[in-house]
Amino acid sequence: MNLNLKNKIFVVSGSSKGIGFEIANQILQEGGKVVISGRNKLNLLMSFKKLSKDFDENVRYVVGDVKNESTLKKIKKILLKWKRLDGIVANAGSVKSKNLSLNNLTDYNWYNENNFMNSFKFINYFLDYLKKNKSSIVFISSIASIKNVGAPIGYTLSKQNINYYSKFLAKNLAKFKIRVNNVLPGNIYFKEGNWHKKIKKNKERIKKMIKKEVPLERFGTPAEIANMVIFLLSDKSSFTTGSEIIIDGGQNIN
Repeated sequence: MNLNLKNKIFVVSGSSKGIGFEIANQILQEGGKVVISGRNKLNLLMSFKKLSKDFDENVRYVVGDVKNESTLKKIKKILLKWKRLDGIVANAGSVKSKNLSLNNLTDYNWYNENNFMNSFKFINYFLDYLKKNKSSIVFISSIASIKNVGAPIGYTLSKQNINYYSKFLAKNLAKFKIRVNNVLPGNIYFKEGNWHKKIKKNKERIKKMIKKEVPLERFGTPAEIANMVIFLLSDKSSFTTGSEIIIDGGQNIN
């Protein structure tokens, strides 16, 4: 895309597969450097191996949960060597396989901790670094935060927290020339993802569901989300902040 990220430094959480991996890949393709992170050591090492094949000097990895200070300190150590930070992508999150009880506070707290609080702690830990440059923060939320798509209520509420938090930061960090934007993906397919598992169980049912609910009648890809994120990280989006960008094939209007 020629967005000129050369020599710029980024951190992407939840980057061992899917959307996060593709964001890291495109940062490298555009000439930037990136720290990837994830909780699953095996998946993260496999991703690091793929990325470092062509970009060995420009990619580093940290295994761990970004809501834990021990993980954040390891990332900080790498950034101190690279001597700057130009942007952060808060992509880490979790979903449980079953739809949880509406009135189960424990379930809500689990989602809030693993979707909102990890982004909250992640961003806040590096704010002082971001203030040193004209930086960009990009959150990855979900259309489940604005439309009832059958997602667990705890997941929906935790993503809504991200939506409001991103706007709060956009307003309060603008004076430091830090831009903050939020991307809301729809149904994104990748081989390691939940949709792949669901399709293997009942391909025809999923096919009918997508055709009915998504005007473009298909899944999105990690690359289609990453394309927007890379634009938001770049100087090409220098007048864009406080935005919510929906990438869902039209599902939100259906």
